[in-house]
Amino acid sequence: MTRVCVVGAGAVGGYVGAHIARAGVDTILVDPWPEHVEAMRRHGLMVSGMSGMNGAGSVQTPVRALHVSDLQQLVREQPVDIAFIAVKSYDTPWATQLILPYLAPTGCLVSLQNSINEPAIAAIAGWNRTLGCSVSALAAELVAPGRIVRNSPLGDAKKPGMRIGEAHGLATPRAQAIAGLLAHGDSCKLTTNLWGERWSKLTINAMRNGPCALTGMTGRQRDTDERCRRLSIRLGSSAVRIGRALGLELEPVGGLDLDLLSRADDDPGALEAITAQIMAVALSRSDAQRPSMGQDILKGRRTETGDINGLVARRGAEVGIDASLHARVNDAILRIERGEIAPSPDLLAAVLG
Repeated sequence: MTRVCVVGAGAVGGYVGAHIARAGVDTILVDPWPEHVEAMRRHGLMVSGMSGMNGAGSVQTPVRALHVSDLQQLVREQPVDIAFIAVKSYDTPWATQLILPYLAPTGCLVSLQNSINEPAIAAIAGWNRTLGCSVSALAAELVAPGRIVRNSPLGDAKKPGMRIGEAHGLATPRAQAIAGLLAHGDSCKLTTNLWGERWSKLTINAMRNGPCALTGMTGRQRDTDERCRRLSIRLGSSAVRIGRALGLELEPVGGLDLDLLSRADDDPGALEAITAQIMAVALSRSDAQRPSMGQDILKGRRTETGDINGLVARRGAEVGIDASLHARVNDAILRIERGEIAPSPDLLAAVLG
């Protein structure tokens, strides 16, 4: 019987873990937030969809939850076959080190994160044990201990909720098996283009997370505010061009045509078309939907800006494409994290220049 461990039972990790556990798979959820772990132990994990507990993606199920400090007890148990790493990007190394001793000899680790963290996992566990999963259409928030809310519709065959793949691009039996596990919670595509999928999702994260963290806006507020939407489009446009300069084959993601997005800076027709697509996505999501970096700012926590807008800025410098807008967004969010400035729409003027 397959044994699964989710390291980081927050919004995405908790959502996936709850659905896999509900399907009868032997699943362990590990998290550093004590209140969250205790709530899961006492009441299980409750996931509600966009229209409450009757909404798509809803589930309430008992789960086995462990504090980070309790993981050592697994030494007396059967090893883990699949470990999903679902912590913040900057926590990837310690999370990988934490679970690695309890992994079966043929076990593997799957990055279920924002950014591109597979190299960090592989540096510790080896490339032969490392897969990646791009979370394409799933938006969720951990709103209270033991409670997760999904803020986006379920994916489908045209727009999969998740996309799992091997680093080498082959369609392997283990990747297919993991896709089946993930499909308990949302549609999941087996991809042979993990790096293109990863950069495509990074593009969406950079254009959505950064502006919300900067301004304090929700996702819908960001997309309906003309100045903030313009920032978002400019960030996305440069990210697409950088990804292509890196030699990546980008994939459709987030309900957006990335070719249109790449031309939106200079082509009025492309700008109009991509604006319509952005608005269609905005209206399909909950009013309360707030991307992860926006959630982090609201809760006074460190964000993943260095691994999202900061990463795009660094790769842009490497290939000679102007990514200074990403750098300015990254710098402003770091100042917000340090408490030097507060998130506000007023910051848009300085960032846009």
